[in-house]
Amino acid sequence: MNETRKLDLAWLSLVLLSVGGAALGGQPDAGFMITVLVALVMGIKVRIVCDRFLELPTATRRIRQLMYAFCYGMPILVILTSAFGDALARLTAKLII
Repeated sequence: MNETRKLDLAWLSLVLLSVGGAALGGQPDAGFMITVLVALVMGIKVRIVCDRFLELPTATRRIRQLMYAFCYGMPILVILTSAFGDALARLTAKLII
C-alpha cells in the first residue's frame, strides 16, 4: 500500500473516531464508562496523528518518548478528572485563594 493510501486511511479513521467519540460523549447521562471510552478514542486519535502526520517514529528517541507520554497522559488525566473532579476543584480553589 502506498503512502498516500495510508494517509487517506488514517484520515478516514480520524473522522470516524471523531464521530464515534462525539456520539459517545453526547449521551445525556454519561457515566464513568462513557468517559473511559471517550478517553480511549482520544488516545487512539492522538496516536494516529503522532505516527502518521507528525512522523513521530522517525523522531529522536527522547522526543518520541515525550510525545507518547503526552498521547497516553492526556486520556489518563481525562479519566482522573472525571473520577475525582470535585476533589480537584476544591483543591485548586484552596491553592488559588
